[in-house]
Amino acid sequence: MNTIFLPSARKNPLFIMSPLTKGYVAMSVVLLIWSGFALTVRAVGASPLSIADVMLIRFSVPLVLLTPWVRAHWQDIKSIRLPAILFILLGGVPFLLLAAFGASTVPAAYMGTILTGTPVFFAALLSFILYRQRISLRKFAALILIFFGIATMIGGRAEAIPISLLYGVGLLLLASLIWAGYTLGLKSTKLSPIVIAIVLSCTSFFLTLVMVLSGIMETNIGSVSFNEVLPFILVQGLGVGVVSTLAFSYAVKQLGSIRTLLLGSLSPGLTAILATLILKESLSLIMICGIVISTIGVILSNRAK
Repeated sequence: MNTIFLPSARKNPLFIMSPLTKGYVAMSVVLLIWSGFALTVRAVGASPLSIADVMLIRFSVPLVLLTPWVRAHWQDIKSIRLPAILFILLGGVPFLLLAAFGASTVPAAYMGTILTGTPVFFAALLSFILYRQRISLRKFAALILIFFGIATMIGGRAEAIPISLLYGVGLLLLASLIWAGYTLGLKSTKLSPIVIAIVLSCTSFFLTLVMVLSGIMETNIGSVSFNEVLPFILVQGLGVGVVSTLAFSYAVKQLGSIRTLLLGSLSPGLTAILATLILKESLSLIMICGIVISTIGVILSNRAK
């Protein structure tokens, strides 16, 4: 038999991957994009773009790119019930607003640690409240360790803790809670990743547009150059808006919400390193210790039953 045209394991590794392995690969891509997300949101304050501008970019790029697939998935989109839409919306405007305002007063390392380290705690808490899923003592202790790492980063500062820092941390924790709810919502739906991305980008874009046109949020998009906007288009629009949304939705389906959030908790270290190299933010020994403690909590909670 001629085997030239038969796919081989060596040439097509994705075809022999288990669903679990594909889920891990998808989350690896998501981790890299999340680090870029944290850096670009943190950089908004130093750019001429407003938060509304970043939100419009974040949602308009996937809206345009995913439009050709709307017709093919129209039946699935029409059948979505209101509770599912509300869950999906949590990952759009509410999360990005809180993350952006919180990031404006805290270092990128704080943002990376809180937004990716604490959702797993809130997801476990919400699962217990909503679905009565038991949390073992070992897992609860590991989850508390994640918060202890964050407390170490904040409380170990040599200088007095400014109110603005606590305010930013509070907003990021609230954003983390919302992200946990969004993740649980994804797991409970049977929607495909591309349908979720279409609904999220479409509804969030028009909601942002309404806030801009009504004067609730200000925009500077008409007074900035393309070079100033390009990094946000690539990271927020294409990376977070399309690739990350699809990959994260797929990873949740393959790995489950808790395991996906646990893997996501491993990105603070990468975010902190990139913030030091790109944004020139200082990384003190206390901050490093806090990140390490949070990461250990993530690893232990992943092993705990």
